[in-house]
Amino acid sequence: MLETLFVVTLFLTYLALWKIKNTQLRRAAGINAEVMKTSTSNVQRYMGAFSSILSLYALIIIILHALNLQYLSLFSRFELLSALPFDLAGLLIGLFGLSICLYAQIIMGASWRVGIDEKVKSALVTTGLYRLIRNPTYLGLFMLNLGVWLIWPTWTVFLLNILFFVFLEIQVRCEEDFLTLTHGDQYLAYKSRTKRYIPFIY
Repeated sequence: MLETLFVVTLFLTYLALWKIKNTQLRRAAGINAEVMKTSTSNVQRYMGAFSSILSLYALIIIILHALNLQYLSLFSRFELLSALPFDLAGLLIGLFGLSICLYAQIIMGASWRVGIDEKVKSALVTTGLYRLIRNPTYLGLFMLNLGVWLIWPTWTVFLLNILFFVFLEIQVRCEEDFLTLTHGDQYLAYKSRTKRYIPFIY
């Protein structure tokens, strides 16, 4: 029961962050940040569909874990990680990841998008944590997923993490290509002195 409460708390906080930010952008600048699914790029539309599938998968496994259903070993916890200290660590890591996402949303301001905005040219943000890494939001989401896995250390959650990593690795390369076309040498110089997710490493 406690595990379910932790995961649902993380999931609802994640949804709230994205909803609140998008609502603020709509009211302040008339911008809908959810641009992935309305893109003219086939790749971005595919990524939008992939994102919807991942979200549905996440919702389904939350429900199935909450109901404590078992099928083969898909929902069986790894015994080594099935303890309250790991649950608490997962909650804290997940909340810290979400706080990084919130920080990134604040720093990005009106430039924040979910996907590639081909219609409105946004400013290149290079301040704060963006001085070290190009994708603090994605780092925060990786931490959120890791936190959920520590709370529910099962194969189904592990698969979600793998699929999510692949999704972001594809998306981030699309964004880098777009930003290179949009901002040119300014972005290339910024890219050369920063890392994708982890400062000084990757």
